Amino acid sequence: MKILIFGAGAVGLGLSSFLLQAGHRVHLVGNEKTVLALRKNGLKRQGIFGSVSFSPQQFTASSNLAETGRETFDFFLVCTKSFDTENSARQLKAESTLAHQKSPIVLCQNGWGNAEIFTQYFPDKQVFNARVITGFIRPELHMVDVTVHAQPVHLGSLFQGDSTLLLGLADALSQGGIPCAVTNDIGKDLWAKMFYNCPLNALGAVLQVPYGHLGENVNSRDLMERIIEEAFQVMQGLGYDSHWQSAGEYLEDFYGKLLPSTYEHESSMLQDIRAGKKTEIEALNGVIVREGEKLGINVSCNETVRKQILFLQNKPSIKRDL
Repeated sequence: MKILIFGAGAVGLGLSSFLLQAGHRVHLVGNEKTVLALRKNGLKRQGIFGSVSFSPQQFTASSNLAETGRETFDFFLVCTKSFDTENSARQLKAESTLAHQKSPIVLCQNGWGNAEIFTQYFPDKQVFNARVITGFIRPELHMVDVTVHAQPVHLGSLFQGDSTLLLGLADALSQGGIPCAVTNDIGKDLWAKMFYNCPLNALGAVLQVPYGHLGENVNSRDLMERIIEEAFQVMQGLGYDSHWQSAGEYLEDFYGKLLPSTYEHESSMLQDIRAGKKTEIEALNGVIVREGEKLGINVSCNETVRKQILFLQNKPSIKRDL
């Protein structure tokens, strides 16, 4: 198969490595510095799934979509940050042959609301989501480190699309070494990831500690539980379901399974703040705040951590302070 990876950050490089390991063709679209590093050094992966290297001749990479010409792809994986979702959809619509192809677009992003943005540019039946709870870190432009893996990658549609179209992609990722499956409950999976990310990602960045440390202190536990309760109320207010009947039921799995499996992982927001980059706070806690306010739900804890992240994100000297 031929797969286009739009976004050559940590997630894009990570998923590409598994597809390449399974013997599939990959074309990466990333910024110019990343593309130059990939063309010079190849793509390298290290971490819990083992170390592998792919030479520059084993894949292709470009800094724009125009270089793909009229080439067709079996799948398009969008791995950009959530704040770039609309720009990504616009580029894919305007600057590639994707608008004339019927291949699935799979959004491998954090947060909630990305699919709705893409359906403004592409038919519902073409837009799918991936739930990825794997820790990818990029120590160098051409290298990805897999630090944690909580659950298999799940693929599916929020719009009743034919998810069987994704079976080939799920098989390819599984054969490459990362467990993956197609599901009819991708909405529940995406909300499960929201319940996981909203308390951990922001607080991990604000307090500058790995995820596991947040579960060891009564004060941070109280904050996390309130954030999760607010998110659960918003999900229900929007008319969605969960794998759990209540926030309390979710917390049993959160503390018993999910947090221990990602104990040493550092928040992606903390990594972004250290690097002086924009975070994905608005697609995570920001969503809970915006939708909660519309629904008349008290979302004060999510609003507090959102404001703290925005402060850190916009503080000029933060890179030196951390």
